[in-house]
Amino acid sequence: MDSDEFDLGMLATAFGKNVRELRSARGMQQEKLALIAGIDRGHMGKIERGETRVTLEKVYLIAKALGVSPASLLP
Repeated sequence: MDSDEFDLGMLATAFGKNVRELRSARGMQQEKLALIAGIDRGHMGKIERGETRVTLEKVYLIAKALGVSPASLLP
């Protein structure tokens, strides 16, 4: 793995952690967030675990569902 891939993996992990923390702080189940954001529940789990890279569209949809700005989800 080169350094660029490592950095992207770290960003995905930090993004997922931010999503999980905000969702939990709102008392929202992962399934509900996925439903509101229009994202497959299994994919939402991968996002929160940092196992997948997220498109800008998904960043926007998740932020909207959580009632925050997209920038607040970014590390």
